[in-house]
Amino acid sequence: MGKRSFTELAFSSHGPCSDHTGAIGKQAPLHVPRFMGAALVSLVLLIGCADPTPVPHRDGNVPRRYADEARRIDADPVNYLRELAERCRTLEQYRLTFHRQERLGAIGALQPMEHIIALYRREPHSVSFQWKDPQAPYCQAVYVEGRYNDKMLIRERKGVLFMPPQDRMLDVEDVVELGRSRQPITAFGLEQLIDRTLAPFDDPELAKVMTISYKGVVHLEPTGRPAHHLHITRPPLPGVEYTQQDFYVDADTGWPAGTELWLENGQLDARYLYSDIDTEVSLADWDFELGPCPS
Repeated sequence: MGKRSFTELAFSSHGPCSDHTGAIGKQAPLHVPRFMGAALVSLVLLIGCADPTPVPHRDGNVPRRYADEARRIDADPVNYLRELAERCRTLEQYRLTFHRQERLGAIGALQPMEHIIALYRREPHSVSFQWKDPQAPYCQAVYVEGRYNDKMLIRERKGVLFMPPQDRMLDVEDVVELGRSRQPITAFGLEQLIDRTLAPFDDPELAKVMTISYKGVVHLEPTGRPAHHLHITRPPLPGVEYTQQDFYVDADTGWPAGTELWLENGQLDARYLYSDIDTEVSLADWDFELGPCPS
């Protein structure tokens, strides 16, 4: 498992120092050459920003109403995560608010937190990210398996340099290679996050040096949700920068609430939190098409 294996998602929507959310709609994309789109997107990498203050959460004990579930988690945390992954695999589609913060760029600067409206559909594999923040350089990114030669589409809110905003078509890995995200858009999903968390425990050699423990119920920010807290440690390994992981499960809904990855020096490497998970949505093809940027 390499350096990028734990992180979520595809296209980092912020200019290096902004915070975002989004919207949905329908409009035909403007096709541009791949090399031009990738080159223009890469221009934003020239700007860096200082590490923002990490979003805090406070540890706590286990309230009585969560005690039974806490005992079940504490008895076998790994098996609990396996069962949770199986529950997530039963979901055909969902909508959620995705709170993302990653350390990106040549100097490894921790970016401000993004707030993204995310849609997921299992068949055909489809993902949509939407940002409403008027300061965001992009307003939407979409991917649908089998459409546009399996490429992702992005709609700019702001043009690059003196060019007007455009729609761009990119390979899903382009944003990773450009340092704009840790994972392609195709890696997004609740079960995908759990599978990546469990991967080292499925490796006989890695499992010997991994630890996982239940820490009680915490109050997560900025979601404001109570969550069961699992703490995972691993020794430094080649290609893997983080040595600690905090994994959260919403104490009320039972769905994944997110994860945080920590470097050996104690600095936050990435934070991915989920809120407002709606598993009763009915998504259609038009939900995964580019729409007008909200004003």
